[in-house]
Amino acid sequence: MDKCTIWEINDIIENIPYLDRTKWETARLNAYVVAQVNSKKHLTQQDILKFKWEDEKSKVQVEHNYDISTDDIERLKNLSKQFEIKDDKNYGKE
Repeated sequence: MDKCTIWEINDIIENIPYLDRTKWETARLNAYVVAQVNSKKHLTQQDILKFKWEDEKSKVQVEHNYDISTDDIERLKNLSKQFEIKDDKNYGKE
């Protein structure tokens, strides 16, 4: 983390609440097992505790609709070939 860009730092900060997600889910599973053994009612893990990341409203679905033309494909192929040539010339000089 000594060298991060702004967008990387932003992602880190946004995901701090989920840092201990595995521990929280493990604790809920343990509580669920104990509760289900002592109950005649069928329980779900969400009955014990529902987390923010399971809430359907908080889930953001991002759809990407990219229209790539054949000209773009050819341009990118040519660009990648230029990088391959440069890489071949510099191979072994490092």
